[in-house]
Amino acid sequence: MTKAYGVTAVVKALIVAYIVTGVLLFGMAFAMYKMGLQERTVDFGVTFIYILATAIGGLVVGKCMKQKKFLWGCLVGALYVLIIFIASFIVTKGFASIANDGISTLLLCLGGGMLGGMIS
Repeated sequence: MTKAYGVTAVVKALIVAYIVTGVLLFGMAFAMYKMGLQERTVDFGVTFIYILATAIGGLVVGKCMKQKKFLWGCLVGALYVLIIFIASFIVTKGFASIANDGISTLLLCLGGGMLGGMIS
């Protein structure tokens, strides 16, 4: 397997993970609008979406890569959360919003990606 193939597989997995994230977050926003969900429920939903999206991304990269699938999934989880952190930094002009839940989000995304890679 070439390096380019690994990069392609990771990019493909990230695209799939972000599509899943977008669709599910849109669905949750709609549910918030229609049902008036509480903040605690929304926080849980966002966390669940992060884990599910990275697990699906890990699954995609694991299907492409034949060895060390859990590490490839972990890489997808790390890049997924890194992109979220960068976007959050750009939007909020600082790390204030990231600092509160950053470590737990990182660990959950790493775990989600690794889980997806392992079950692929």
